[in-house]
This record gives sequence, C-alpha cells and structure tokens, in this order.
Amino acid sequence: MQYYQVLISAEIRPQGLNILDHLISKQLVLGGPVFSGPAKFLWKGDSSALPGLLNEGLAMDRRKLEVVDHDYCFVVTYTREDLKQQLIEEAEKVSVEEVCMISFMPIEGNAALIKLLEDSFADRDAMSSPPEHIKAMAALTFVKSAEIPYRTNKSLNLPVPIANYFNADKGNAEAVSQCFSENAVVKDEGQTYRGRAAIKQWKADAAQKYQYTSKPFALDQEQGKTVVTSHLTGNFPGSPVNLRYFFELEGDKIKSLEIIP
Repeated sequence: MQYYQVLISAEIRPQGLNILDHLISKQLVLGGPVFSGPAKFLWKGDSSALPGLLNEGLAMDRRKLEVVDHDYCFVVTYTREDLKQQLIEEAEKVSVEEVCMISFMPIEGNAALIKLLEDSFADRDAMSSPPEHIKAMAALTFVKSAEIPYRTNKSLNLPVPIANYFNADKGNAEAVSQCFSENAVVKDEGQTYRGRAAIKQWKADAAQKYQYTSKPFALDQEQGKTVVTSHLTGNFPGSPVNLRYFFELEGDKIKSLEIIP
C-alpha cells in the first residue's frame, strides 16, 4: 500500500488544528504538527474588499494578480492511498478558506514509520466510534545530554519475542534462553552458540564477567531480519556502545541472533 505525506492549508493555527482533529476523528490521517509563520502568495482575488482601495480608484479591478503576504499555516500529516479522496472531502467540509490547498507527496518511509502507519489505519473499516482523546500531553524535563538520543526507546513497538529477550537480558540466563527456539543459533564476538543450553551458558558467562544495561532505541528491517539497535552501558571495555541485534523469528521464538558492533 502506498502512503503519502499530506500538506493542508489553513489561515491560522486554530483552523489547522480543527481540520486535523476532524481528520483524526475519521481515522483518515496519522496526525502531525501544525506549522505557522510568515508567507507570501500570488493571489488573483477580489481587491475591492481591501480597506482604502475604493478611495484609490481600484475597486473595479476585481481580478488582478497580486502578491499578498501574511502569516499562514499548514497541517503536516500522513495518509493511505485509498483514503485520499475522502480526506479531501472531509478537509474541505471543515475548512473556512475560499481555497483549501491540499497536496499529497508519496513517501518511502523506514520500516518503523510504515509499521506505525499500518497500525494506525488497520482497523478503520471496523471503527464504530472516533479514537479516544486522552487527557494528557508530552512534558519536557531536564536529562543528561548523553541520554537524549535514547529517550524514545520505550516507544519502540518491538515484536513480542524480541521484547521478551531484552526484558530477560538482566542477568537471567535461563529466561534469556527460553526466548529462543530449541535449535536456535546465536553469534556474538566471533563465537557461535547452538541450542538453548549453549545460549544459556553464553548469557551466564557474560553476566559473570560484566554488569550492564541495554536500552533499545531503533528498529528496522534488513534482508528479512528484524534489526534492533541498543545502547549498552556497563563495566565492560569500550562502554558505552551501540550494538545492532539481527533477529530472525520463528513463531513466538527467536530462531537466530547475530550481535554486531
């Protein structure tokens, strides 16, 4: 399915937010920011309505091409190809502008964005009521500069077997081994471990040597494998470090894992 980035014009921010609220309630867009700022446009409009022009003898020049400048606003969001026409109709229905400008740009998003879009529109045909608007908003706080790139790790929608792996990876070798299929393979630091018993020993040995925390912060797909990038800090040489985990899944278990610096 093709997805599009959408720009929708509005005169002022409250109008843009109203359009966005309406489209979200119809599950026609993912949502996104509403930007406003100085703008200039070519406009072939009715100059007779402008103050002072009547006294200057310009009132009869009703369709003159002019340059106008004023603050202006755009909604930036995403939609699915089959929803474009309905989006146009609904946006025009609630827009108060003479011309509601709507444009669509096809996108090639990363796996995380496409997954987010798929999830957002997946059940819209069965939707019986608008999505619930929770009474909460994001709040800023002070954090260490080094932690900023990894602040969004909790928002990753990790597949269940992979989420189980990272939850278990806190020194519990048995729990880690149970995340893998019976004949799974792990490759780490030039060594290969085959089967749950070997994987359990691998994790037990690592836990004996080092203490560390692992925070996944990026999710992607490469050559049929799920790739998670995680930020590791601990008492091991080279700490902190970002490692890439290449997972191959088999049902609700991990079939193979390769860890690459």
